[in-house]
Amino acid sequence: MSWEQPSTPEKKKGGGAVRAGTALFIVLTLLVLLCYVTIFLNPNIIFNPFPPPVAKLPTATAVASVLQTPTVPPTSTPQSTFPPTWTPTATPPPTLTFTPRPTSTPVPTLPPTATPGPLPQFTLHWDPIFTKQTLYPNASGWWSGVAGEVADKAGQPVTDVTVKVWDDFGHVWETKPGDAPAYAQAYKSEFGSRGTYAWWEQFISSSCQESVNVHVQIIRGGQPRSRVITVKTTGDCQKNLVLIHFQKNY
Repeated sequence: MSWEQPSTPEKKKGGGAVRAGTALFIVLTLLVLLCYVTIFLNPNIIFNPFPPPVAKLPTATAVASVLQTPTVPPTSTPQSTFPPTWTPTATPPPTLTFTPRPTSTPVPTLPPTATPGPLPQFTLHWDPIFTKQTLYPNASGWWSGVAGEVADKAGQPVTDVTVKVWDDFGHVWETKPGDAPAYAQAYKSEFGSRGTYAWWEQFISSSCQESVNVHVQIIRGGQPRSRVITVKTTGDCQKNLVLIHFQKNY
């Protein structure tokens, strides 16, 4: 059987005092912390033993001296540079210089196309033939001339015309086809005539060693009946004869 000693009233009284002191210490500690927090948040609170210094504002006199009104210099009156009586003078505009365009070269105007005239009554039967004459063997070193036939479309001789021959030196000759029947036989056998006897022949004043222009035309009733046929001799005595044949067209 255990035995417990009963507690005394003095021990109970001492434990309560300790607990009360502890609680008071905690309360005071919290109050101190609360004060520090308040001072931190508002340093200028009345119970702050070390408040922050307060900046002093400048005196009114100093502010007034700083804010003095600036002195504006007197406005000067501009003096006129014009004479008492001034008439504005108009400035003439600058003279424009025009550079002429280069003159274009005119395009040559082509002459109008000539309308072909009516067909002449006599035209060349074929182109002129350059050959050697053999009728005059003793004149082969100087002789030069032209000869030919004049026939109609059927190959029949035409004898009622004149053959005009001239050169550039003023010499003019006229001969008629068939005036010398001997020509027909001679030229027929030599050059293969078409069978007519309407041959004509004309020697010219220039030597066969010269090259000259010779003009031939058929004349009938005093009027030209063919165009002018111009040939140039060769200057070669081996080709001293020019055969020119005409044919009647109508």
